[in-house]
Amino acid sequence: MKHLKVKIDKLEFDWEIVFKDIDFVLNEDDRVSIVGPNGAWKTSLLKVLIWENKNFDWFIENVWNLTLGYLHQVYSDDENKTVREELKDWFKEIINAEKELTEVEKDMAENPDDISLIETYTSLLERFNNIWGYDYNNKIHNVANGIWLIDLLDKRLVEVSWWQRTKIALAKVLLESPDILFLDEPTNFIDMAWVEWLESYLKNKWKWGYVIISHDREFLDKSCNKTFELQPKLGLELYHTNYSGYVLERDKVEKKKMEAWERQEEYIDKQENLINRFRAGSRAWWAKSREKMIDKMEKIDKPYIPKKPKFFFNELKDCPDKVLSFKEVFIGRNEPLFYINEAILHKWQRIWIVWENGVWKSTFLKTIIGQLDILDGYFVKWKSVEYVYYSQLHEELDKNKTVRENFIAHGIDMPDQHLIWLLNHYLFEKEDIDKKVANLSWWQTSKLLFAILWQKECNLLILDEPTNHLDYDTREAMEHALQKFKWAILFISHDRYFVNKLATNIWFITDWELSISYGNYEDYKFKLENGIDMDFNLFDEEAELNLVLEEKLSDRQRKRIKDKFWGGKKR
Repeated sequence: MKHLKVKIDKLEFDWEIVFKDIDFVLNEDDRVSIVGPNGAWKTSLLKVLIWENKNFDWFIENVWNLTLGYLHQVYSDDENKTVREELKDWFKEIINAEKELTEVEKDMAENPDDISLIETYTSLLERFNNIWGYDYNNKIHNVANGIWLIDLLDKRLVEVSWWQRTKIALAKVLLESPDILFLDEPTNFIDMAWVEWLESYLKNKWKWGYVIISHDREFLDKSCNKTFELQPKLGLELYHTNYSGYVLERDKVEKKKMEAWERQEEYIDKQENLINRFRAGSRAWWAKSREKMIDKMEKIDKPYIPKKPKFFFNELKDCPDKVLSFKEVFIGRNEPLFYINEAILHKWQRIWIVWENGVWKSTFLKTIIGQLDILDGYFVKWKSVEYVYYSQLHEELDKNKTVRENFIAHGIDMPDQHLIWLLNHYLFEKEDIDKKVANLSWWQTSKLLFAILWQKECNLLILDEPTNHLDYDTREAMEHALQKFKWAILFISHDRYFVNKLATNIWFITDWELSISYGNYEDYKFKLENGIDMDFNLFDEEAELNLVLEEKLSDRQRKRIKDKFWGGKKR
């Protein structure tokens, strides 16, 4: 079988070891995700595998010459090129051969009896056929059609959005038809519908292997069956399962390693106490023998278990039953963007707001927090409601101030010792308190904003893409804290894994109007796929599953819905 045999003794940047002792085989049909915390140099490993980075002590054997395709974002030197021209760039050899044929054809027309020109033309034509020269326009059309790019082919790159550029970049990789795809954050800038299309394409149509780096855990679950865990300055751990399976297996492995180390430490400690007790006296020979035995024992290194952040939210003691109420409301800035006939946010609900790319989510959230007025209708935020708002662009932070100064700007002034203790929960170091926010990474800035919000009492959380820029462990920690928060949550997210864990209800914008449904993303998709109206009541007044809906469901589906929602109906 074709494969890459990879052995990396160490990789260094600026004399610092980035990772070491990596040894694995990548087969042509492997479907692998690379996971690890922010700062684990996952992209660097990917660039090593595709030979973009050769500055390391390495050995890579490409058995049977696997071809490798890497997903680059489209950053063109000529933004006036069309998408079609950008895709044609992959066929430079064919295009050059095509030009040569055209030039020789002109020469032959002028010199029809020149035998050497005929021989040159014949040779060029044979080469053109061998490299499938007549087929490349069909290939471009087929790939563009397959990933919904047909309408963009004649647009200039400057007219194309970033999420559309991700699709163009993927199209260029697919035109290569490599044996293994290497995809670095392929779900960036694209909406849920297209992420699901990409999942389906990789799972059902792509015949070969791939390696994926992504923070979209649902995407990894559905696309990959092997997981490589990369930790800073350490080797690579292979788990023969998808992301969710890896999380469970990793916890078991870490627990076993720690238990084995603790047992050995306890044993060594007992033996050393005995050795010290009998070192002098008639049993000194026994103590010396036992000491040699301990010295020869193969010691277990204390296992490296990465620290995990801890999130907290400062809840008020009470919350009104109705938190937000909308009646015949038009939302917009100068002109209406969408309409809300009636919607109520209750104190125990976690509402997921569904938007596609390009819809005005910030306008809605800024209306709720009072930065914008409704255009018409009736909107109430009850007086005893206190909210905290997390914006995905971190607008609540002053990038030119330090971490400490941002706390003070939010009315939170505390001794350094207390501030350091607080920030340690989010994995900041002591020296970080005097860094300007502008010098922090995006993921550090996200955690800083959460650390500040933790200090504010509230009974309503409003979260705009809270998982952006966060690594896997940080997302898991935040999800755990949000599940324990007992009051209302209103959130926007493209992270389906996060939505499935958190949402109890859905507000979604379609045909310029807000509609309401029960459940999480899984339930939202279930209704779409089974032709069930989104606003269809699951239960009647006696909390019995609606008979019309029941006819559409299998026994297993009925049980799942009853188990999930029947208790909520009685609240």
